[in-house]
Amino acid sequence: MSLAILCLLCLAPVGIAADSVGFGTTPERDRAGFFALEWHGAERYELEQATGPAHEDARILYRGPDAGTLISGLPNGEYRFRIRAEGDEAWSDSTVVIVEHHGLGRAFLFFLLGAGVFTVLILAIAAGRRLA
Repeated sequence: MSLAILCLLCLAPVGIAADSVGFGTTPERDRAGFFALEWHGAERYELEQATGPAHEDARILYRGPDAGTLISGLPNGEYRFRIRAEGDEAWSDSTVVIVEHHGLGRAFLFFLLGAGVFTVLILAIAAGRRLA
């Protein structure tokens, strides 16, 4: 009896269930201006991005066989992503990434630090040239 069940299981068509398609680890927040998304569970995928919880403004970002992508160029805000096997009806659970770029004050601080290092370097070169 168990041999018959085993044979039936081996002969059953193998498919990817919609709920097996999902994301790997995803960042919760992004301050660098880019982040990676990875997914698994099918041979071809559709990746969707939206800003609202109901995905009413959703747009397809990617269709194809890749199991990940790099997202960049998003303004500050909350973004929802979901994935499904290409052609399937059911989407995976959403993953949310909050994009918060560094503030302008921090950018100016780094600019001033860079200008200070540049000035010290120019003065050191000029002093070394005078001594030579």
